[in-house]
Amino acid sequence: ATEARHPPGGLSDGKTFHDRVHDQIHMPRLLVAVIDTPEFQRLRKLNQLGSVPFLFPGAVHTRFEHSLGVAHLAGRLVKHLRAEQPELGITDADVLCVMLAGLGHDLGHGPFSHLFEHFVNEERERQQSDAQPAKKGAAERWTHEQMSVKLLGRICGGLPLDELGLPSWQEDLAFALALIEGLEPGEPFPKNVGRSKGKRFLFDVVANKRNGIDVDKLDYFMRDAVGCFGKEGIDCHISRLIRCCRAIETKGEIQICYEEKVALSLGDIFMLRAKLHKHVYQHHTVKAVDLMVADILRAAGRHFTVRGSKGPVALLDVVNDDVAFTRLGDTVLDAIEASTDTRLAAAQELIEQLRRRKLYPMVGYLQLEDGATPPDAASVAKYLVDNTPQAKEEDVHVEVVTIKCAASKDARNLVAGVEFFNPKKNKGRTFPIEERMSPLFTPAAFVERTLLAFTRRDAVAPAFRRAFDRWRRLQKSPRRPSGTMNPKLDLKNSPACRRLDYGSGH
Repeated sequence: ATEARHPPGGLSDGKTFHDRVHDQIHMPRLLVAVIDTPEFQRLRKLNQLGSVPFLFPGAVHTRFEHSLGVAHLAGRLVKHLRAEQPELGITDADVLCVMLAGLGHDLGHGPFSHLFEHFVNEERERQQSDAQPAKKGAAERWTHEQMSVKLLGRICGGLPLDELGLPSWQEDLAFALALIEGLEPGEPFPKNVGRSKGKRFLFDVVANKRNGIDVDKLDYFMRDAVGCFGKEGIDCHISRLIRCCRAIETKGEIQICYEEKVALSLGDIFMLRAKLHKHVYQHHTVKAVDLMVADILRAAGRHFTVRGSKGPVALLDVVNDDVAFTRLGDTVLDAIEASTDTRLAAAQELIEQLRRRKLYPMVGYLQLEDGATPPDAASVAKYLVDNTPQAKEEDVHVEVVTIKCAASKDARNLVAGVEFFNPKKNKGRTFPIEERMSPLFTPAAFVERTLLAFTRRDAVAPAFRRAFDRWRRLQKSPRRPSGTMNPKLDLKNSPACRRLDYGSGH
């Protein structure tokens, strides 16, 4: 990055970096101190899009540059609110806390990002089921947000925060960490952050759990589109969105609202999200690679170890040791491949298969009808195994992928859940857009569900495809509604299936 020094000061002192999406971005001295740590530099080893480079070779941007972009946008948005609404009482410390949260929000991602999170939780559920069958599915879930909070707290614990712009550093740090996890609408405001609930709107900046419009998504939508398609996916100027927002009290809470005139632009953003999920994140090639990487991690889980705080830590247990965790990146596959441990032979064989692009073949794809009840993935997996000679349960993987394009679960229109205002009438009165914004720019459906089936064995792929075709024809039978299965085939919690919902983020 190209960098330039600025004169001393809480927000002005620091460095300027050149970014491919936002051009010149300034990082205050506090954020530079966080950036220059091993924990944060590790983000250079994490591709933003995990397995997507197997489909789009140019999508090799990292969590490192994305985190800088989120911090930059967070600073711009909060500084805009401070300039336009001095009555909000936004301080330099507030700006630094929000920028710090934006910078550190992805510190807790593991190798291949969200794939690793799913892998860890599936293994926890499997271990819980093996140890206590009666408590199946009760294992405590691990999230990257929890690890981000832990790692950012660890980093800041070693910095002189009071000298870097946070005089009330204990409360300021607690506030920054709370901003990473976000607040649900109506959730009590935290008491240990040194701020009143009048600053509630700052929780909408980095992790907006009200309607999903936050600077995290604004950055990765633009950055991912540039990486995959070579250009921004929509003609949406982030600067205009920032200029058209205000913090207004609505429904008992102060929240970030937008001018009515940018409703179509916000709708375009959610359409871009749906497009990215459809053609990039959930593409069947990416799903096949994800499945193979998960199998590699599982095969190596107990045999591949990482240097932790008290000695070697198994791959499956690194989330319990933050020292070991911070030594992991996407390069874990290279380390497994180069190991001389003979117990890693199965994992190394899969890596060789991946290197030669011998991906798990897809044996079935079905886009479900709008409004239809999605079939149980475990039931479909059992049908395929029962109707394929010499097939085993572990040979097949079935999942239902759900993609949403609306701002909230209430899919009346693209921006349901967003509050708007008209500055020419009353800047303090907000309103939702109840009806369709425009029939020309509104999709016919707001949710798409797709069933995907893969096999781990090439030899049985043709037979699995024939079985899937038979199952698909059964769904069109007039005696059974489309998208439903025979109740006798209902097998929940099967290791051969998984249901994923990708509507809320990436």
